Amino acid sequence: MSEGLRERKMRLTRRRMEQAAVDLAYENGIQSVTVDQICEAAMVSRSTFFNYFPSLDDAIFGPPLTYDPALTERLLTKYSDALVIAASLIVTETLRGQLDDDIAQRRLALLSREPGATTAVSWSSDESREGLVDVVAAWLDDHREFAKIPDIDSMAEAQMIVALCISLGEEAIPQLIEEGGRLIVDEDAYRRAYRRLGQLLGVAD
Repeated sequence: MSEGLRERKMRLTRRRMEQAAVDLAYENGIQSVTVDQICEAAMVSRSTFFNYFPSLDDAIFGPPLTYDPALTERLLTKYSDALVIAASLIVTETLRGQLDDDIAQRRLALLSREPGATTAVSWSSDESREGLVDVVAAWLDDHREFAKIPDIDSMAEAQMIVALCISLGEEAIPQLIEEGGRLIVDEDAYRRAYRRLGQLLGVAD
């Protein structure tokens, strides 16, 4: 079904506000951005802004994440011995989105520039976090041989994995190299962060 004129206008209006929010955050820092600044840059009213976004953070960081089954299966299988790395990479790759989407690229770059942003965003979005828990738990149900704690159920282990992956991402993402407003995802940075997390927890490498 083709997009109607009204739907196209709404999509472009949302996109304009998202672009303004992300550009302002990228140039001046997340904490400096206000709704009024976004409205001025996007040439919309405050009421229009709140018709599209429930909060300022939603405009800057986007809607709750949805996880591509092929991506999640590939990463969970590749890192079946280190599911914390897999979960963190799932979030990173999902945030990055399409390589030709400048807004998605800048959103991810913001997390590397702003200390604490990864944790704040992860814990503020219940839907994104719980969705990732569900993905990891379903994979563990199908691959119980990779469970690290076999005496608890997959959901409980997945909750622990996701909680740890947020800390791992906070450590790994700032290490990624930014080129022209885009982060180059280097999986070795996640492995290094994983080793440091293991040291903190007293786990042998």
